[in-house]
Amino acid sequence: MPSNSICRVIEDAKYEAREKRATRDTPPPWITVKLMVPITFGIMVYAAYVYIGRLCVPAIRQRSSVLDRGGGIALLVVFSPLLLWMVWAYVVVVLTPPGFAKDHVPKCPPPLPGPVQNGPPFVPTNGDLESGTMNNPARISTAGRVDSIGGPSYEDLQLRTPLGSHERHESNDAPNPPLDDKSILNLRIKMAMMNVERRPPITPVLLPEFRYCMKDELVKPYRAHHCRICGTCVLKYDHHCPWIGQCVGARNHKFFVNFNLAAMVFTAYTFGTLLAYTVRGGDDDLDVQQIVIIALSALFFIFTFSLFVSHCHLLYLSQSTVESMRDRTMKDRESHVMNDALGFCNLRTKQELKRSWDEEWGRIGKEGNMWWLESGRKGWEDTMGTWWVGWIFPVGRGLSDGLHYTPNPRFDQEGRWRRRKDWPTHLR
Repeated sequence: MPSNSICRVIEDAKYEAREKRATRDTPPPWITVKLMVPITFGIMVYAAYVYIGRLCVPAIRQRSSVLDRGGGIALLVVFSPLLLWMVWAYVVVVLTPPGFAKDHVPKCPPPLPGPVQNGPPFVPTNGDLESGTMNNPARISTAGRVDSIGGPSYEDLQLRTPLGSHERHESNDAPNPPLDDKSILNLRIKMAMMNVERRPPITPVLLPEFRYCMKDELVKPYRAHHCRICGTCVLKYDHHCPWIGQCVGARNHKFFVNFNLAAMVFTAYTFGTLLAYTVRGGDDDLDVQQIVIIALSALFFIFTFSLFVSHCHLLYLSQSTVESMRDRTMKDRESHVMNDALGFCNLRTKQELKRSWDEEWGRIGKEGNMWWLESGRKGWEDTMGTWWVGWIFPVGRGLSDGLHYTPNPRFDQEGRWRRRKDWPTHLR
């Protein structure tokens, strides 16, 4: 079998599998979705048993060789509020639904597609024609729309004047002097001839026909997405979290952050104190169950710390996890195409090229973020609220209701990122 036929079979199988996942109507069984909730509670109970029953209580009863009575009481006094804080936050985030579009938006037939302004028609690429996209029913839905993640695939772009191997080698080894405005302009022209340029998504994602969910039969509010596991559209969908047995969305994102903060502090305290007294006791007084909790607390500290920091960063940018993935895809594609055109070592030239793109379009993730609120504090308060107590404990709510969002004015009415020259005058 010719190699191109083998590649075509592989491509067809890939798209058929993707189509099958996209058309899956039946969510997983309820017990599968909620399985991690009792397991998480079990880990909390076991950690409390080991810490209180095998460290604090023996010390209070003066049966510990590494900890006196006062020390045992002091550890217990600090441990108990931290445990209650974590359990409280976990119960709240598990019992608070993320908010579902079907509870606020009536069902309706699919909207009729209207004229799309400023949107270029779909043109099949060489890859589409050669791999049989246009003739494969399983791939028509993918071939007939523009990539909504990061623009047309750079892999499908044909470089008209690629750098030769000798020219690329010289560009990697030669020193990189600062580029003046004329040099940057010449570089932009050369890169444009090679199709190396910023290509934001051109899909009009704010139009009702692009926001219609065929499974829930409704027009999704801004920032809502359909979760295959929950089987419905979630308001301001962030991600589906198996640890809480449901999605993180508009109504429980704040409590998810509260829980990660509580769990991070709790696991840090548990790990630090247990490790200190285990080391002090030496090999003669080693408790295997305390070793297990030390390992688990270290693992979950790293996990919750990473989640807490990443979600604080996302809130600062007024983004959800799924929205940040689009920006990451766009950045990765730009990095990939610049490496192909300029090599890996020509760092200064690539920085200047990226800076010129930012001057033309704005920064990816900020001016290029459809829901950016111009301020990190505004993004934080939109989800976490204005009361500092609610930033720590699972009380209160954010400013957003999950239904109404104002798009960034740097985007057009249909949801496409515009060049700086097309922005409102006061934003340029």
